[in-house]
Amino acid sequence: MLSALELVDFAIIDALRVGFAPGLNVLTGETGAGKSILVDALGLLIGGRAEARVVRSGAQSALVQGFFTDAEPDDLVTARRIQASGRSSARISGELVTIAELAERGGRRLAIHGQHASQTLLGSSEQRRLLDNLLGSAAQETLTRYGERYRRFTGVARELAALQSALRERARQLDVLGFQVAEIAAAKLQQGEEEAIRGELESLRYAERVIQGSAGAVERLSEGEPNALALLAEAVQGLESAGRYHAVPAALGAELRGALESVQATSTEVESFLADFDGDPERLETLERRLSLIETLKLKYGSSVEEVLAFYARAEAEMTRLQNAEGDLAQLQKEQGELASELAALADALTNARQQAATKLSEAVTRELRPLGMTNAQFDVQLTALPDHTPYGRDKVTFLLSANLGEPPAPLSAVASGGELSRVMLALNVTTGSEQPTLVFDEVDAGLGGETARTVGGLLKRLAGHHQVLVVTHLPQVAAFADAHFKVEKREQGGRTVTRVTPLTGAHREAELARMLSGARTKTALAHARELLAEAQAGVPSK
Repeated sequence: MLSALELVDFAIIDALRVGFAPGLNVLTGETGAGKSILVDALGLLIGGRAEARVVRSGAQSALVQGFFTDAEPDDLVTARRIQASGRSSARISGELVTIAELAERGGRRLAIHGQHASQTLLGSSEQRRLLDNLLGSAAQETLTRYGERYRRFTGVARELAALQSALRERARQLDVLGFQVAEIAAAKLQQGEEEAIRGELESLRYAERVIQGSAGAVERLSEGEPNALALLAEAVQGLESAGRYHAVPAALGAELRGALESVQATSTEVESFLADFDGDPERLETLERRLSLIETLKLKYGSSVEEVLAFYARAEAEMTRLQNAEGDLAQLQKEQGELASELAALADALTNARQQAATKLSEAVTRELRPLGMTNAQFDVQLTALPDHTPYGRDKVTFLLSANLGEPPAPLSAVASGGELSRVMLALNVTTGSEQPTLVFDEVDAGLGGETARTVGGLLKRLAGHHQVLVVTHLPQVAAFADAHFKVEKREQGGRTVTRVTPLTGAHREAELARMLSGARTKTALAHARELLAEAQAGVPSK
């Protein structure tokens, strides 16, 4: 539900906030007071075209904000800002969104029906949607099942097209894939081998230095004259001899013997390393060739050995798929045929259900239209078979209208005026229901009066039992049914004209109805206004 509308520097409005109520909200006022400005502002919240002329003279931008309740947490506030340059931006709960997204999400909350705002009704898809609202539960399940099978049908068609294209290129692709798979397979790559090779190469490239340094260490540790082990052994012997007579040399001798044993172990390990170390130039050349091969494969198939191996796995899987393509093709063609048969049966069932619903809708809308100043109206729903399946069946739905006696029914787009479209939309909403919680009607009562106007008010009141309804009207017979009545008027403020919206209750509401009835607040007009209110409050006759 729309709880409030806020405008800043919009048209002749400087700053305005209007709070709306559940049920039927009516906006009245003199011609030119600014009622249509509010409807235009609401239109911007559902993606309507923004123009620089809506920015108040002297302002840099205009702001329109709609506040919704009973909405998803991220849909509570929708806003549109229009710059004086003509550019506009949209936000939903503070988050910047595209105009298309604003239209889609705002359109789930609000629908506007008026002289220029019922054009969506002229589209076949909207007409089909409204007709489908009348389908029974079994037909709705058929429609859901049809949609699921249609999505699978189109998915299979895409898979077939891709596979058939691949088959035409299969020989070339198999050659390429075969070469790639063979090249990688021949290399027999191993995870982590590149790092191991680089480490070993580092040693081999400096093998002479490694051997010289290690051999020199062995020479000085154990093989040279003198050497570290011999000198340490003599020192240990001297300390141990002195230690027979004093505790300090004895302790130092013990420590030095440990060091001697450590040096002996190190010398043994260096000798063992030299015995095992392979500084063969042939080994170096072999590893460099291997590393070069790995680098070549990486240039072609990935930035690491892991990526090359992953490419190998994908290429091998693609080869298997292509080699089995004929079997996949046959399976998909079989599934496509089965889906086509199932879709045809579901589409036929939908057509039958829609034909029954079309008869009911034609009769119901015609019945609702005739008391709305369209005495000779005839509303019909036409179903035409489409050549191909669509996401919703094979039916093109067209709403036909004959507004005048003796005229054959024709598509709404060809025969309906703006006011007639609004009344058709009102009758359709009453008959089929509406998915949007808030409905706005402008010009729905254009050219009406008397009992017809009261009938329109009654219909709007009925509709407001299930939706929040906003109505711009000049007719007191319609305004009398309001749950919330607002007066729109122009005032002078600071040497400029501004629009103000005032909620009316009690005597103020009676006075506004009297003005609408006679142009003056006479006793007779006030009495008539009270009579209208009493009749409206007495209830709306059920249909």
